[in-house]
Amino acid sequence: MIDRRPAPSIRRPQRASLALLAAAACACAALAGCGSPARPLESSLTDMDSLQLRSWLSPQLRRNIDLLPVQGGEETSRWWGSRINAMTLNQTYQESLRRLGLMPDVPDSGRYQLKVEMLALAQPNVPVAPEVAISVRYTLTERAAGGGNVIYQRVLRTTQKAGIDDSLNPAEQLRIATESALRNNIAELIRELASLPLPN
Repeated sequence: MIDRRPAPSIRRPQRASLALLAAAACACAALAGCGSPARPLESSLTDMDSLQLRSWLSPQLRRNIDLLPVQGGEETSRWWGSRINAMTLNQTYQESLRRLGLMPDVPDSGRYQLKVEMLALAQPNVPVAPEVAISVRYTLTERAAGGGNVIYQRVLRTTQKAGIDDSLNPAEQLRIATESALRNNIAELIRELASLPLPN
């Protein structure tokens, strides 16, 4: 007896596999394709870091540093990236200096003025365990009527990586790395300010 049933098709499993692969690719693209801007509190020095760094600072700096408007902010793209806008930058540095006890009780009354300029924010195009690099120029001047003396000026570059231990979302990994790189940069600044020879 001849079996006239049609041979089983092998294309259906292939089509199903292709559909699953396409869906997975779309999901990955959706995860990686959304910008996630940096947040000020997460970019600021932590309470633990502030407590440690505060003990190194000279008494001449405490409640004596006025922060000028921070420059170099940039808005985050809706498609990809994690930028730090001007408002976040200012809030980040204000909060960090406040936690360290460096900002005066009365604004514009400190002996020193700190100028902060973000020069570069380098991020990878491929969202796989991203490494972010931040370069910031700091200038600390002594307040004076005709322009104060420059006490400290330097460009500091810090980096930070993030991976699946931080988040499964590539956009979130990039944001976390960006926030940590900025936080590391601020901590490096404070370590250098702590070693400055300042007059009484």
